[in-house]
Amino acid sequence: MEPMNESFSEYQKQIQTGEIARVYKSLIAFMQSLRIYFKNNHQEFIVGSFYQGAMDFTYFPISTKELKEKKLKFVIIFDHQEGSFEIWLAGQNKQVQSHYSGLISEKEMGDNYKASTHPHSILEWVVLKNPDFNDPVTITNRIEEGVNVFLKDLNRVIG
Repeated sequence: MEPMNESFSEYQKQIQTGEIARVYKSLIAFMQSLRIYFKNNHQEFIVGSFYQGAMDFTYFPISTKELKEKKLKFVIIFDHQEGSFEIWLAGQNKQVQSHYSGLISEKEMGDNYKASTHPHSILEWVVLKNPDFNDPVTITNRIEEGVNVFLKDLNRVIG
């Protein structure tokens, strides 16, 4: 473990201002409300549990009956470091992920997507970078539109 005295001192200063805690709580509240929005407004989705994360990623999974049968789901993520909302495709296990990763790589998903660099996902799409949190309705609408495009593109490739 690397020494963290200098880093810890900076961390304490930032925490003592209260700004990090305030913003973090607001981000978590927004993500929870986004999850509830999808749960209440999209009966076709199976919305999973909320994961607050460790100030890196905050997310919740969503699936459909068809995706669940294929042992797939997608995840709506807020990447704290990048300041972006993303959609990731994930499989139930490494075998499922490997199968669909190969299938997707053989076909063209589109320029929005990139192969995942994370061990628990197959595909990533940055839907919205540096969102304006003063306009939560627009953020929600953009993510909802992104989910629709994502599912359309995914269904075209994996059927």
